[in-house]
Amino acid sequence: MLVLTGLVLFVLTRHSSNPLSDATLVPSATADIEISSVVTPVLTDTPPPNVPSLVTQSGVKQVTETPEPTQVDMATLADNIDINKIRSSAVTVQVHRIEQGENYWTIAKRAHIDINTLIGANPNLPFKAAYRQNILLLSKKGVLHTVRASDSLSKIAERYRTTEKVIAEVNELHWWRPARTGDVLFIPDVRPVLMTQEWKDYFSKRGIFGVPFSRWATWTSGFGLRVDPFTGKHREHTGVDLRAKYGDAVYASAPGKVIFTGVAGGYGNLIQIAHSHGYVTYYGHLSKIYAHMGEKVRRGTLIGRVGATGRVTGPHLHFEIRQKGKPLDPLQFI
Repeated sequence: MLVLTGLVLFVLTRHSSNPLSDATLVPSATADIEISSVVTPVLTDTPPPNVPSLVTQSGVKQVTETPEPTQVDMATLADNIDINKIRSSAVTVQVHRIEQGENYWTIAKRAHIDINTLIGANPNLPFKAAYRQNILLLSKKGVLHTVRASDSLSKIAERYRTTEKVIAEVNELHWWRPARTGDVLFIPDVRPVLMTQEWKDYFSKRGIFGVPFSRWATWTSGFGLRVDPFTGKHREHTGVDLRAKYGDAVYASAPGKVIFTGVAGGYGNLIQIAHSHGYVTYYGHLSKIYAHMGEKVRRGTLIGRVGATGRVTGPHLHFEIRQKGKPLDPLQFI
């Protein structure tokens, strides 16, 4: 009888630690959270990765705009992923070393995931990819979350806008086997909430301006230092050159007011549109200009057509974004 009573008390005590409750997840025996052996390299001077809406010459793919996730926090070393502590058997994790010519978007595409998943598996992912840098790749879309002592399942679910049931099922959490501090949980089909400041800035800017075509475009020359096609010398390129056919329609990338139309040196036929917060967009090398000085345009208003006027080697659109006169990389905004 005493043995039976003891067994009942044991079961009731264990049941009170149900991971689906609001109770704080049980801390592990060790106070320190183990840091992953995969060390994130420091930032380098390599060119920034291409945004998914404007891919390189390898192909064109339409990707929906990604708004900044809610309640995004700065990632810390404690958020680095220890792949040996992943609880879920529903996802596999591969360590990938970045090779020459790769960027985050090409890697994600090849792995059949997206940039959100890449950041979600690498909370301290530097904004600029580095040659021979190690990153984690997931077999499914979602994020990896390192459990903190202050976490509860309900808090984690609320933060990632999912349910406790989903997290518990995919990570095989039970009242007799709850998550503990340092465990790594896989949360499927959610956006990351931990990232570096540069990624936070990037997501906050995306979508302000749209691609000035009716379709997604390929860029042939990026922003920044490049080899001048006429002189062969290095020279700053203040915008991006978008591949297009002669006569392709050009549209306003955001609502604003037309402040210049006409010929402007190497730009050839140029349109400038002023937008809020001191932004101005440039559309150069046009064959035709439909916009008029002082005209207020909406995003998607037909303003001209692609040409080869000015200093060019062939038909394309030079697209430029400036804020208070300072050239900015358009790929950070589209």
